[in-house]
Amino acid sequence: MPAAPDTPPEHELLEGQVASVVYANEENGFAVVALLTEDGPRTAAGSLAPVHEGEHLRLHGRWERHPRFGRQFRVQWSEHATPTTREGLERYLGGGAFPGIGPDTARRLVGHFGDQVLDALAEGPERLREVKGIGPKRAAALAETFREGAERHRVLAELRGLGLNGGQAHNLYQRFGAGAIDRIRSDPYAVIELLRGIGFQTAERMARRLGIPADSIVRGRGLILHLLRQAGKEGHVCLPQEEIWNRLEELGLATDTIAAAAAELSGAGRLVIERERGTWYLPGLWQDEEGLARHLRRLLAAEPPPAAAPEQALAAIRATAFPPDPSQRRAIETALTQPCAVLTGGPGTGKTTTLRLLLEILERAGTGPVRLASPTGRAAKRLQEATGREASTIHRLLGFDPVSGEFRHCEDHPLDAAFLIIDEASMMDLPLANAVLQAVPDGCRLLLVGDADQLPSVGPGCVLRDLVRSPVVPTVRLEVVHRQGAGSGITEAAHRILAGQAPTTVTAPAGDFFLTLQEDPERAAELVERIVCERIPDRYGFDPARDILVLAPMYAGPLGVDALNERLGRRLNPDGDGPAHGAARFRVGDRAMVVRNDYEREVFNGDTGRVVAVDAASVTVEIDGRAQTYSGEQLADLIPAWCVTVHRAQGSEARAVVVVLGRSHYLMLRRNLLYTAVTRGKELVCLVAARGALHRAVANAEENDRYGDLAWRLAGGATPADRSG
Repeated sequence: MPAAPDTPPEHELLEGQVASVVYANEENGFAVVALLTEDGPRTAAGSLAPVHEGEHLRLHGRWERHPRFGRQFRVQWSEHATPTTREGLERYLGGGAFPGIGPDTARRLVGHFGDQVLDALAEGPERLREVKGIGPKRAAALAETFREGAERHRVLAELRGLGLNGGQAHNLYQRFGAGAIDRIRSDPYAVIELLRGIGFQTAERMARRLGIPADSIVRGRGLILHLLRQAGKEGHVCLPQEEIWNRLEELGLATDTIAAAAAELSGAGRLVIERERGTWYLPGLWQDEEGLARHLRRLLAAEPPPAAAPEQALAAIRATAFPPDPSQRRAIETALTQPCAVLTGGPGTGKTTTLRLLLEILERAGTGPVRLASPTGRAAKRLQEATGREASTIHRLLGFDPVSGEFRHCEDHPLDAAFLIIDEASMMDLPLANAVLQAVPDGCRLLLVGDADQLPSVGPGCVLRDLVRSPVVPTVRLEVVHRQGAGSGITEAAHRILAGQAPTTVTAPAGDFFLTLQEDPERAAELVERIVCERIPDRYGFDPARDILVLAPMYAGPLGVDALNERLGRRLNPDGDGPAHGAARFRVGDRAMVVRNDYEREVFNGDTGRVVAVDAASVTVEIDGRAQTYSGEQLADLIPAWCVTVHRAQGSEARAVVVVLGRSHYLMLRRNLLYTAVTRGKELVCLVAARGALHRAVANAEENDRYGDLAWRLAGGATPADRSG
């Protein structure tokens, strides 16, 4: 039997034979089985698939009462063994584990060989011909079927014993067959890249069970790649060599081991080392950063003629209902004359008005084609509504192919465009920015528009901020708050936050802002519930499930996302169906958010919808009028969304936003986080905060610095001799 994983708390055992498989999903490994035990029939559910009738299981987990299916054993991990009784052997052989051996053939085999039937099958065709009615061809087919099934059973059992669930083990077997075991034994850390949902800690446990020394090159390679992957998830493009080296030494690796592991990764093309900067990269992010800098320099070196004549620009300016201020005029002039430029500014400073005027000038001049795009579907829709011109997501513009994972428009097949405008550029991470720049043809002008004071992109890099700070890329910042912004309490609050001042309650016709100070976390949570469920709907008529966005800086604590989701879910969805297996976080009627771009579905990170169906292994969410079903590993793409983090809300807008800041959020409290949260609201923002938390957020102007060398590359840094790998 395979080695046992670390024993979990409240650990119980259940042992028996599978009488029937009630439900099985091999994609995610979830199964429900009826088990015959010494104490009678029992129901067990968990990561068991593939599982077959007749198998003998030793299950580890705990008993629980499911609201819909009653008492059942919730499996945390399992050991699969072959049965020993004649009845069990018949069930096992004829239960589907061995395609081609049905119940009738199983009875004949067991009837002839008895409890030695598995040995007989393993001996091969000659032995099987002893059974009456089984000829040479049939015997050969049965022996091959058993060999393949037994090998599969052995490999899956061993993979389970290493800590993988049924679905993960099945996926590895599908890819590598019997070689899956050798592949994992040689490098358990490779499973992180091979299987979605496998983390570093799982790989570490596997390595320990396989006896891989803590100070080994295998572990060193795994740790280096893990640190860089984790850094990427935190927004970094690279890490300083010294930081990686120190962390590896803390984790028990000797200097010689680190050097050898890095050399092996570099030689295999899995690590890029910038010697001049002393930074280490995953190859993909190095290519993205180098490519983005190279294509920006290509555009900036071009000298195309102005996109419009001065008299054409002047005629459009004279005709507009909102004459531009001096900074807006500079922005328009820069966009018309520079091959690549950035337009940035806070709320109410007229970015959209400037864009509309620029588009009118381009139309008067006959400049075209003009393309408009944004990183997300929501942002593209807002851009189209604001400008009255067609806009799309960047992925649709570039022609993303979900099968190949590549863009149709690239360096070899650029866009058909004379002018490209990317809005909400602060949301654009490094890989996406590189994809955009690759597809910009020579002679096309590029304008990036966004608020550089907002939080940077969810993905690695802080592209817009780096470009604004770079002296290489022409940048214009709009700073005048215009009439429509001046009449907004939300806009006033946002600018006070940027200036390092605490916002105050302001009611205004163009958007209200309310501040309530509450020190006690439980009372603050109760207040948030009343604001969302009673006060805003009663006063403004907003629908809490559709019009209100609740934001918190982090997940944990009484004012964290998890606690507020549970509280608001109970209040706003009291009649939702109980949770189901594999989808226990959701009930029918719950609000859910997508947290990964899915270009095949055309559903994007931050899109929200309502759960319309939940079954044993899937959740169906209605998003923008379309039903989207998530199952297996896809379930990780959904989170409950009565409340979400500020980072998750980037690029989102809602008619009303409720922001909560507590003292337990101390580590996350920064000016740009609060600014981003407040600027999500279109008509109403309610801020519930502890006084100390509010002042900490406003005063803390430190940004979440991200490691990356885009600015250095733009200035001409790096040559092929400066790097390895």
